[in-house]
Amino acid sequence: MNEGVAAAGLQELELVRAAAGPAPAATALIRVAARLPADWACTWWLDEDEGRILLRIRPPSASAPDAVRVWLARVLADPALRAWRMSDPAAFPGQ
Repeated sequence: MNEGVAAAGLQELELVRAAAGPAPAATALIRVAARLPADWACTWWLDEDEGRILLRIRPPSASAPDAVRVWLARVLADPALRAWRMSDPAAFPGQ
């Protein structure tokens, strides 16, 4: 990740569909986005065909450095999202 981006608090996370499951990418994105804290900024990129979602999340500046990853781990514990996992955002094409 770009050091300037990290310093500004923006975190990039990639989600990939690790197995067949009930949540296609668009549905998974809606479920994840619905759980975003209200004071966090988020943009996303979706690749339904490849089963990938890239999230760019900026929590408030006072947030713990691992706040986004901790939050996302809790979100992915939802049985409806069991087919999804975090991956390396550097591997996301075109981003």
